[in-house]
Amino acid sequence: MKSVKHEILKEQWKELIKNYNESGLPVRQWCEKNQIQPGRYYYWLKTIREESLIKAGTLAVTGQAQFAEINPSKEVLPLSNQGTCAILRSNGNEIEILNGADANTLEAILRILGRS
Repeated sequence: MKSVKHEILKEQWKELIKNYNESGLPVRQWCEKNQIQPGRYYYWLKTIREESLIKAGTLAVTGQAQFAEINPSKEVLPLSNQGTCAILRSNGNEIEILNGADANTLEAILRILGRS
């Protein structure tokens, strides 16, 4: 179970990450402007993403790095200006997640996929 302090910090960082996503600035420039160390930003981004995946039931907590074989599609997918972070395929559906995707939206999508 996470501590109350951790949960408070997580909520604060969700807002900061949302602020970053809306800023349109590169991470380093946004961090400098907001007097935040880029390492802190990336730590919390990773923590929030992982906890969202765990909550959605799509990431096992093992304490070990895990690898999965990825077979690229022969189909050419258009690239967006933001860049693709991941493509999720499940039950014939495909979801493209862009870099900088809103953590709350990602969490909701994963929750819905976990139900199917």
